[in-house]
Amino acid sequence: MKFTSLASSSHGNAYIVEDSDTKILLECGVTHKKLKQLTGFALSKFSACLISHEHKDHAKCAADLIRDGMRVYMSCGTAEALDLDGAKLIENMEQFNVGSFDIVPFATFHDAKEPMGFLIKSRVDGDILAFATDTVNLR
Repeated sequence: MKFTSLASSSHGNAYIVEDSDTKILLECGVTHKKLKQLTGFALSKFSACLISHEHKDHAKCAADLIRDGMRVYMSCGTAEALDLDGAKLIENMEQFNVGSFDIVPFATFHDAKEPMGFLIKSRVDGDILAFATDTVNLR
């Protein structure tokens, strides 16, 4: 598994997680135009985007990605806070799959409606990534 930071600050967050089979975005907290540039104008090569919470530095272009046809996963609380239709809603501790990744969302602690982190396991190479951002602690 490979993890790449495209942007990481209060001005915007976006990361890539990939193995030899699947590529996903974690966060989309930059403009749609900027995200296209940062990904080499290859957004169509991504299987999905996972969003931890509704703050703009994490979810700025979520609606644009949905309009592009990308599957964008987030909690119900995050979707409600963003007033966003078309998101793929996920539940705390309920595993789902994107390509070769098994993903378990888990609750985090932040001043957001229903923030989540993600435990991501690649079925290709067995690597595991725990992604948690803007959280006070983890249980």
